[in-house]
Amino acid sequence: MKKLIAIVFPILVIGCNQNKFITFRLSNFKDTSIYFRSTPLNPTLLEVSVSGNSDNSFIINNIKLPCGKLDTLIKMDWYRDTVIINLKSYKATEVNLILKCKKY
Repeated sequence: MKKLIAIVFPILVIGCNQNKFITFRLSNFKDTSIYFRSTPLNPTLLEVSVSGNSDNSFIINNIKLPCGKLDTLIKMDWYRDTVIINLKSYKATEVNLILKCKKY
């Protein structure tokens, strides 16, 4: 029983530590990229939650998002330790966004 606890407990701790959100706030951005390192040992999925307002459409990692009030979730495969989020203003000039990123 002690061996089972010694094996299961570290796995639970590692699993819980992998699911942390990293939050970015953006306003009036130009074309830019955000880089951050993640802690999952074997990442396979990147979730980007986008909320806020935009005066016109813009692009996140080649996904075009509409203008107005936003509350959307983007999921994509991701297999690297370093996450890159590419933002292109496209037609947007004024934005007030909150990006929450999580890797699984």
